Amino acid sequence: MPPSSSKWQPHLPDECWESVFKHLNPHDLESISLVSCNFLSLSNRIRTHLTISRYNLPHLPALLRRFTSLTSIKLTHFFAGDIDALLSQIASFDLPSLHSLDISYQRPFFPSHGLRQFSKKFPTLKSLNCSVTNPDFLLIVECFPNLEEIDVSFTSVFPDTDLHVKALASGLKKLRKADISGTSIIRDSSVFAFCQNCVFLEAIVVRETESISNIGIANAIRQRPQLRSLTVGWSNVTLEFIDALVSLKCLTCLDLSYARISDEALCALAEGGLPLRELSLGDSSGYQYTGISCLLRKCNNLQFLDLQATQFLNDECVIELSLLLGNLNVVNLSQNRNLTYLSLFAIMRNCPLITEIRMDITGVGKQKMEEDCLVVNSHLKFLYLACNSGLDDASVTMLASVCPNLEMMDLNHCPWVSMGAIEVLRRCHKIQRMDLALLGYYSSWSKFQVNIEVPTLFVLNLLGSGISDHELSLISKSCYNLKELNLDNCDKITANGVKQVVKNCKQLRMLSLYFREKLSSDIVAWMVLARPSLREIRIPGFHGHTPSKRDGGCFIDVVPKSHGNIPWS
Repeated sequence: MPPSSSKWQPHLPDECWESVFKHLNPHDLESISLVSCNFLSLSNRIRTHLTISRYNLPHLPALLRRFTSLTSIKLTHFFAGDIDALLSQIASFDLPSLHSLDISYQRPFFPSHGLRQFSKKFPTLKSLNCSVTNPDFLLIVECFPNLEEIDVSFTSVFPDTDLHVKALASGLKKLRKADISGTSIIRDSSVFAFCQNCVFLEAIVVRETESISNIGIANAIRQRPQLRSLTVGWSNVTLEFIDALVSLKCLTCLDLSYARISDEALCALAEGGLPLRELSLGDSSGYQYTGISCLLRKCNNLQFLDLQATQFLNDECVIELSLLLGNLNVVNLSQNRNLTYLSLFAIMRNCPLITEIRMDITGVGKQKMEEDCLVVNSHLKFLYLACNSGLDDASVTMLASVCPNLEMMDLNHCPWVSMGAIEVLRRCHKIQRMDLALLGYYSSWSKFQVNIEVPTLFVLNLLGSGISDHELSLISKSCYNLKELNLDNCDKITANGVKQVVKNCKQLRMLSLYFREKLSSDIVAWMVLARPSLREIRIPGFHGHTPSKRDGGCFIDVVPKSHGNIPWS
């Protein structure tokens, strides 16, 4: 018998509960907040990031009063002119921990007045992501001289942009990271100004900027030998640039995607002995196996490797390279059509710490998987195999048997798979997300009957599948904890199937319904009332009014009733 409630009152300090709650995602925290007033208060303090769109704008004051520990705010889906007033409104609230603001992709309007008001309340802002025009660079320096991170990538271009970028570099003395990508008029001197004036600079991103030269970037990075991360992109990497690169003895992250680089350059980079942990050569060309193997033998502590679309890669190359990557956590081998399941199993066998493998658009499935090649990897959590047209049910079943702790599997555009996906649900007891878009295009969906409980599955994409109301009903009963469900182009689904989903999935937050069946305003209103957890219903061409009265064409924003006041996000 348990002790009586009057004597048995388990108690943990708030600090312990906060430590536990930090390991939960925001959706779970909403449920936690319903337990008690104390849990509501604690969960409110855990929330540090908030995305504000015009859909949840009516609840902004309540949200800002509720989440007082916010460190980051992002504004999205606003019309020109709205952000000025919104920034002024945010500045009227007490958010002592706020240090990051993202107002990117709001061109052509720049909220000068709003930022001035915002800076008066938050003068110590550390991170800013925005799209600007020339005069706005000076305003940024004026308002936020203490910035440590700035992202003005793909900004508007005017003749004197380079001059204003130099002023930005001169005014932000505490800058640690800068992204000035995609602005073609920026010159070598702009990059040099950042590296020369920003004495704390540790990371710089300069891609899709044709006017930056090898010599220019080489001269710039020599000014800042403590750089830890460098992302550059141009057509040809020269030995002069490599010579400057190897002087960066603290460099741990290097991204040379889309570059042309020779074996000689890679071997020279290897001789520099840089302590690289992340290396990206995705869509790069000019080098062969000799160069990359030379580099990986020296950089044997890599945790992230991107070799997407590498023309010469085959199974033999990957098998040999995998022996050099004992500390690898994430690898991207997508768009290498000569790679088969042998490469996949080599990574799983020789890289015991691997957690994520991307092999989209490869040859996985073109050959029958041999059981003597199978290897169990309990660390692998994320497996992306999209657009592998040779994959079939037998292959996917084998993969499910050797990846018991998968949390995410992407099988979209794998037309011969159907029952294999059910085996993933059956065997991978930690599965949380599955992308099955256009799955089973050439196989029978009438056999896709999920008759096992899958309480861990939160996100499911069934776009373009041949699923009917019957199969959908079974899925909703078995995967009853779904939070996001995509049924776009599922033309066999009717309003009855949708009702079953809304009825059975009691935590559903997002439902996408782009298919031929016309859903009446009554059905949409019923969904809103029947499932308070819903945040978003996507329906094409809908013009009716739900109880929330905030529909916007293809998007209907749905407000929950938790605590009878305001939504979690």
